[in-house]
Amino acid sequence: MYKKSSTSSRSPGDVEGQPVAKKTRLVHKTIIYDESVANQWLDEPPLEVWDHHIIPLLGLRDLALARPVCTFFEAYWQEKFSNNVLPLRVGIDIASIDGVMGVIEILSTRREYTKLNPFVVLLGKGDHQITSSWTDEDGDEVETTLDITRSNITFVGTGKDTTTILGGFRIDNLKNITFKNMTVTNTSEDGEDGLGIGLGMAMSNAKVELFDVALKGCGLVALQIISTSETTLVATRCEFANSSYGVFVRGLASATFNNCVVHENSVGIYVEGSTIHLHREASAIHSNKDAGIFAISSAKVIIHLPSHHNTIYNNGGQDRLILGGGTTITNVEDGTGVMDASNVTTLR
Repeated sequence: MYKKSSTSSRSPGDVEGQPVAKKTRLVHKTIIYDESVANQWLDEPPLEVWDHHIIPLLGLRDLALARPVCTFFEAYWQEKFSNNVLPLRVGIDIASIDGVMGVIEILSTRREYTKLNPFVVLLGKGDHQITSSWTDEDGDEVETTLDITRSNITFVGTGKDTTTILGGFRIDNLKNITFKNMTVTNTSEDGEDGLGIGLGMAMSNAKVELFDVALKGCGLVALQIISTSETTLVATRCEFANSSYGVFVRGLASATFNNCVVHENSVGIYVEGSTIHLHREASAIHSNKDAGIFAISSAKVIIHLPSHHNTIYNNGGQDRLILGGGTTITNVEDGTGVMDASNVTTLR
């Protein structure tokens, strides 16, 4: 005795009039293999087996390749693709990180990705070498740099100690680019090469977030923001280390650092005409060869911690180096709305 019911698998992405597989749910039925029955293992297993045990083993590439087999797989592809539950797995769905943007360009023409529903790129354990390059406005080729060309992309590694990107990223006039759980290192010291994230005017109008990311060992700058228009960056639990500049911010930019550590660079943080915020108790800028924070040309550095917090220390030069009128490095007591006037450093 068993009950049998059929449900249509049509999804929002399906085209009216096109064939759609009917998925059958079978309950309390023993299935005996019969080689004379065509497609028995497609038609007979319960829908739950496909949904929860078989289809989850198939990635974006696997399910895409299975589409021509029959309408059964086409229906699953439409459902999973429309609901954006198929991340792109580097090393499995695609050979290397260099090919990521090519896939994203194609799939972005078929569905819309958003801040709340971004395209997800999974980077497994080990090193991921960037061998691609891009050409700047002067016609110069910048090597070992992946040019991100679409908004609403999230790159996810397995951890700062297990996923390493060998190369850098260029981001220009894009929104909602996110990096999580990885290390980015670009050892090149040739010209504009050697940047971890950011390049020249690369982050104009950009909105970028970093979570648990280490940018270190970069020949020039670990994180660079140079913008002529509004740019927003938020970094949480990140590390900027062992580079010429840990963080370099210039122009109409706003950067927020939550529980971030900047250490063992030539200059820890360089700020020119921009505003940056430092939040949370684990924030530290220490052991840089020259200045801890170098602020210039009306830059605003706001440290959302009490003046007695050991935020900037043991730097080879000045912990707080200020040049130019209107430039300030200020401690602010969060929660009270009162500025700690005893620890405002300014040059007029």
